[in-house]
Amino acid sequence: MPSANQDRRTTEFDRETYVKMLISIARADKNNSLPEYRFIRKQAIGLGVDYEQVLKETDRNFEIGTHNVSRLTALRVLKDAIMIASMDGNFTLPEKQKLYTYAEKLDIPRTDVDDLETLVGQLKALDQRWKELVAGHPDE
Repeated sequence: MPSANQDRRTTEFDRETYVKMLISIARADKNNSLPEYRFIRKQAIGLGVDYEQVLKETDRNFEIGTHNVSRLTALRVLKDAIMIASMDGNFTLPEKQKLYTYAEKLDIPRTDVDDLETLVGQLKALDQRWKELVAGHPDE
């Protein structure tokens, strides 16, 4: 049964809030560096969001979960947070715990987060297979 907060949500994807939430997540982990911010910048540009402006406007006090967002926006934020956390090839327990905290603030059940983690792993495996296919068969 959806929570009262989910009942008030729109079904639309909120591009700017999505980018702000990713920036907030990236800033929360002091170990994030250029690759993580490049990923967010690429996402913003792909969505037509002025990354530099949103980066400047998103202060350190921006709270994920204090904004009513659609389930689509929340899931996309969480999916990309998993992508960011696993960029170094190691999705650690502290990163996973942070993700569960974000999910709770966004009213997304833990089981859905676990499903997202599985999907992200499958996406990465598919991307790797694609790269191998494009590279051809050097042994032949």
